[in-house]
Amino acid sequence: MTKRRTLLRALGAVALIAGTRPASGQQQMRIPRIGMLYFGASNDSFSQVNAGVFRQRLAELGYVDGKTILIEERFAEGSASRLNDLARELVASNVDIIVAQAVAATIAARQATRTIPIVMLHAGNPIGAGLIESLARPGGNVTGTSNILLGGKLVELLHELVPRLGTLAVLANPTNAGVPPALADVADAARRFNITVNLVPATRNEDFPDAFAMIRNARRDALLVLVEPLIAAHRAEVIDFTARARLPTIYDNGPTARVGGLMSYALVYREHYALAAVYVDRILKGAKPGDLPIEQPTKFDLVINLKTAKALGLTIPQSLLLRADEIIQ
Repeated sequence: MTKRRTLLRALGAVALIAGTRPASGQQQMRIPRIGMLYFGASNDSFSQVNAGVFRQRLAELGYVDGKTILIEERFAEGSASRLNDLARELVASNVDIIVAQAVAATIAARQATRTIPIVMLHAGNPIGAGLIESLARPGGNVTGTSNILLGGKLVELLHELVPRLGTLAVLANPTNAGVPPALADVADAARRFNITVNLVPATRNEDFPDAFAMIRNARRDALLVLVEPLIAAHRAEVIDFTARARLPTIYDNGPTARVGGLMSYALVYREHYALAAVYVDRILKGAKPGDLPIEQPTKFDLVINLKTAKALGLTIPQSLLLRADEIIQ
């Protein structure tokens, strides 16, 4: 009897060990797949640099792209319809999380899925866009970082640069959910300085020649550009136009001043991409996106391009230079 019990225990142990071993060819662990959705182009330096920040933070959290996590990027090349197609493509491929750059890509992702977690990046007006219920408790399948209104500060800085500023042109895409509240903020600040605001809309790629003509033909003293994905896709054209028109211009996007724009005041984007990696980590570990509060920007950079100022024949006030976080020589 004792020998029989010993034999049964031995057979049971063998069966237990065999049961814990994966079958031949069976994948031991599924590698998480992250889809990154961009409105702009694949060769855009802004996206490339910040995607590097995202990957670096993931690596610090223990995720190695191609080994313990797979990152799939999709670029709409400035096409809104293409953006929607790519969002549906990512959903059909069963990615585990979608990381969406700005509000346009986040809206496209949300329209494509209500179940796959979405991490938005510096999205403007996510509540007004219907993406989240509140900053503290977004609900649904969307979380991430948002932008805040900077229009008033942009007007203030332009007025300091051009004290006699009377008429201000604003290049913007009013169909972007983050733009209408930004325009209202600009208008409020302009009233304080007795500045007349002329909105110049650009809602499609083909609108830019007419927008430039409208700005050129109007009596304006300066230009304010609200940079969102569509306008960012035409960044080089905007900078070239302002140089030819010799027009003092401020942008709410730091990279624009670094590549030839005159002046910018904007959030520090790299922080948002590092935070996106933290959101991805928490979601992969079981957190629900609807329970993760939205992070808002806390750091901003004033960038002044002295080379562009010289080409425009402008002298930057010392008060602005002393406050600048970065000066391009």
